[in-house]
Amino acid sequence: MRGYIDTFTTISLEYTNPITEPVYLVSDDDILPLQVNQRSSELYELIAQSLIALNKKWWLEFGDVRLPVISGQVVRTAEFDERFARQDRYGAEYKQAYTTFKVWSPVASKITLFVNHEPYEMNEDKGNWSITLQGDYLGAIYFYGVEVNHEYHEVIDPYAKGLTINATAGVVVNPEVAPDGFNIHSRPILPPADSIIYEVHVRDFSMHPNSGIPQDLKGKFEAMTLSGTTTKHGYSTGFDYVKSLGITHIELLPVNDFAKVDDVHFTTSYNWGYDPMYFQTPDGSYSTDPKDPVKRVLELKSLVQRYHKAHIGVILDVVFNHVFHQPTSSFERLVPGYYFRYYSDLSLSNGTGVGNDFASERQMARQFILDTLHYYAQNFQVDGFRFDLMGAIDVKTMQQVEEMLTALNPNMLILGEGWHLNTALPDNEKTTHDQAYLVPQIHFFNDYFRDTLKGNNFDIGDTGYINGSGRFRERVFKLFQGDYGLPVEQTINYTEVHDNHTLFDRLSYTSKQHPENVLKLHQMTTVFTILSQGIPFIHAGQEFYRTKYGHGNTYNLSDFINRIDWNRRIKYNEDITIIRKAIQLKKAYEVFHLQDALSIKTRIIEIKAPDPVLGILLFDLYDEFILFFNPTALNYTIELPRLGVFNIELSNVHSAGQVSKTVTLKPFECLILRKTIY
Repeated sequence: MRGYIDTFTTISLEYTNPITEPVYLVSDDDILPLQVNQRSSELYELIAQSLIALNKKWWLEFGDVRLPVISGQVVRTAEFDERFARQDRYGAEYKQAYTTFKVWSPVASKITLFVNHEPYEMNEDKGNWSITLQGDYLGAIYFYGVEVNHEYHEVIDPYAKGLTINATAGVVVNPEVAPDGFNIHSRPILPPADSIIYEVHVRDFSMHPNSGIPQDLKGKFEAMTLSGTTTKHGYSTGFDYVKSLGITHIELLPVNDFAKVDDVHFTTSYNWGYDPMYFQTPDGSYSTDPKDPVKRVLELKSLVQRYHKAHIGVILDVVFNHVFHQPTSSFERLVPGYYFRYYSDLSLSNGTGVGNDFASERQMARQFILDTLHYYAQNFQVDGFRFDLMGAIDVKTMQQVEEMLTALNPNMLILGEGWHLNTALPDNEKTTHDQAYLVPQIHFFNDYFRDTLKGNNFDIGDTGYINGSGRFRERVFKLFQGDYGLPVEQTINYTEVHDNHTLFDRLSYTSKQHPENVLKLHQMTTVFTILSQGIPFIHAGQEFYRTKYGHGNTYNLSDFINRIDWNRRIKYNEDITIIRKAIQLKKAYEVFHLQDALSIKTRIIEIKAPDPVLGILLFDLYDEFILFFNPTALNYTIELPRLGVFNIELSNVHSAGQVSKTVTLKPFECLILRKTIY
């Protein structure tokens, strides 16, 4: 039984017996008399005449009863943020001559810093606890001993830039450490409107036996930077292969420290990385030497530098909507009840489905998000961020994210999942599709685009335009124009991501077609995704029909199921050239990435074609394009809407040559024709 401080002057207490004696709030150096109000037979409200200090160890005393008092709803009040929230530099700020340690907890009664197991009592100032130690502490191991709510916990700094193996303690590092040339290397200029995103999991990239990656580098950051790697038959893999596709950005699934994968014996388990523990330290399992916290920093920076040299940007997938385990997280142990979202009945909000929702709307939670993003944007020079379950993050936070990141880099690519989630946040405060206009420089995954082409994502048997013989034909032209669901300048068009079934597995299950026709439907889908108005998003291996053997949610399944199968890159080498060609067209011709509605309506026109074939006429500056998509098993002879001779630029059934007046569209064919007019 305990009392809870709910405001700066009130304490709630559930107590079964009548309270008849005077009640006092007692600490080692203070006594406050309390007024007693009985709210119900077992609930009392105790009122102080002066403000209750939150950084003391308090007890309730009446008669011969002595009960502990802990912080309750007070930490979630506006007044709490008004009194204690502040912008400051947290963590271990390293200088060669000294290191300053700073952590925030207005409710702790005492915090002790342990550096290399030596204790140092920290000083408190309005919720900030800090101490400066003279001398060179580079590489020192540290953690905080926190006394709060009558409990003691050893807590790892949430702002730690370095960690020991498997995150047992923080490590003092110099975050400015960098590989040769990193601080002066040239960053590519990559306007978001011209982006083509390629999503990859660091580990998946190199684990296949035929990846050509040395065994000691498999699953590591460094594996993603090697040139000259090939399959046993000489086909390019890894970095050279990705560069050959022509994509503009590579998006990495979470690379910060996460649970469930051992840093050293990483092959004993698998995880995508959506179980975040420490946000500002790269995960040790991706390092060639997880014992060395500096190596992680250097290797991630080297990866960024390597892709920049190839004129490819790097996007980090960030998970700020929840933590792996709320009760033992550093946030909860530093300021219990503050960093997480609650319902009015005091139960934890769980819109994310993983046990907790991070309360981004609270000022110091928001500040942590901003500080973490600033750290990666500045120190690692990344080019964008993808926000997991962005709909669980409040829109005010995302507005500040947008403002800060675009000030650092006007071409910063910010994108996220704007799904409506059942989190304890009013709908008008969520960063969801219907509020995209409030964050105009943030891009949203377009689930309407996805579901129109292949069917409802959460119904494995459902179909769309591609696998349903033209179902939703009435939607697809406007979909191509970027005129459904989201503003064209904010839409991320996709039909496959790491989540759920791969496109190949979905089409194989639903289309009821011969395997060769499934491949044609797959390529038609990917080409449509690339050439539609908006930013295309491709899942690594999608271009060679990536499969997860029918599994949907593979976040903790084996490397065998999740790894990129470089043998398929050999098997479907000729088909990959079609995707490369579509990417080249997207980049080379303005008409495939327009940004204003008037240009789209006047330069992209639907043409007459037999239902359910989609025909589109596009006017570029010096060229005309005609596109046809045929999701059926029938041949169609179609009269061209323009005079002259058109070259066949791309066909997923390998049609070639020139056409004029009419064209015969084969079963399951997507066809792109081009005629130069000037």
